Amino acid sequence: MTNTLANIVVVGQGAMGLLWYHHLAHTNTNVTLLASNQEQLSASELKSAKYQFTPYQQLHAEIHPLTYSQSADINAADIIILCLKSFHIADAIQQMAQDINPHCLVILAHNGMGPFAEVVNLLPSQQVILTMLTTHGCLRNMPLAITHTGLGQSDIGLLAGELSSNQQTQLTNQLNNALAQVNFHQDIVKKQWLKLAINCVINPITAINNIDNGEINNQKFTRQINLILTEITAVSHTEGIELAFTDLQKMVAKVAQATARNCSSMRSDVLGGRATEIDFINGYIHRIGKKNNVATPENTRLWQQVLDLKPVH
Repeated sequence: MTNTLANIVVVGQGAMGLLWYHHLAHTNTNVTLLASNQEQLSASELKSAKYQFTPYQQLHAEIHPLTYSQSADINAADIIILCLKSFHIADAIQQMAQDINPHCLVILAHNGMGPFAEVVNLLPSQQVILTMLTTHGCLRNMPLAITHTGLGQSDIGLLAGELSSNQQTQLTNQLNNALAQVNFHQDIVKKQWLKLAINCVINPITAINNIDNGEINNQKFTRQINLILTEITAVSHTEGIELAFTDLQKMVAKVAQATARNCSSMRSDVLGGRATEIDFINGYIHRIGKKNNVATPENTRLWQQVLDLKPVH
C-alpha cells in the first residue's frame, strides 16, 4: 500500500458508504463504489452516475460524479471498506472473496457485533481484517443523495491478521486525510462492546416507543436501561471484556443527550419498513449469554419485541 495512491473500494451506497466515498474521492486516492444494485444499471447509467452531497451545516447540495467498482478495482484494492448493514456483510464478502487480493486491508464498518465470525471463515487466514466504529452523523435523503448531519470521529483496530506500526500509521493517516478524526486502537474489541452497549439501549427503546434519542433519558426508562446494562456487563465479563455498569450508564445518558433530536437507525428502519440490525445488537447479547450460561431476559425480550414490530405509519 502506498501512502498517497491507495486504491480504495467502498462497498455500500447508503449514508456512510457515500460519506466515505465522497471524502476519499477528494483526496489523492483512486476510489470506486461497489453498490448492491449495479447489475440492474445500464452501461450509460454506470458511466454517467452522479451523487448529491450536502456538507455539514450547509444548505446547498453539491453534485459529483460517481465511479462504480468493477472486478479489476476490487482486485487492485489496497483497502476495502464495507459500509453495510450487519446482515449484508458476510454475503458481500462471499461475492467478492475471489477478487480480493491477499494484501488488501478489509475494513468492516457496521452496527452491532457478530459478522466477523462469518467473515473470518470466508477469507485467507493471513488477510488483514479491521473494524471501524464511527460517530459521524449522516442522512440519506434519497438514493445517491446524502447530508452530513453531525461531525464525529472514527475508531479503527485490528480483528485478524497483522499490521506493523508503520502500516497502522499509514492507514490512519490515509483515512484521516479524508474524514478526520480517525484513531487507531490496539484494543478495538472493548470499543466495540462499549458501542454495542449504547446501541442495545438506544436502538430498541427508541424503535419500540417511536421516540427521539433524547427521550430515553426520561426517568420512566431508567429501570429498563439498568436491566439491559446489568446483563451486558455480566455477558461481557464472560468474554474477557471488563465493562463497568456505572460507566455504561453515564455513556448512554451522554450519547442520548448529544444526539437528543436524532432518530436512531433502528427506529428509522422500522418507520421505513426495513429489516433492522437487532439480531446483531440485543440478539448478539442473547446468543453470547446463552453460549456462556448467563441469563439475559431483558435483552432477549427486546430482541424479540423488535423482531415483532410492524412498520409505524
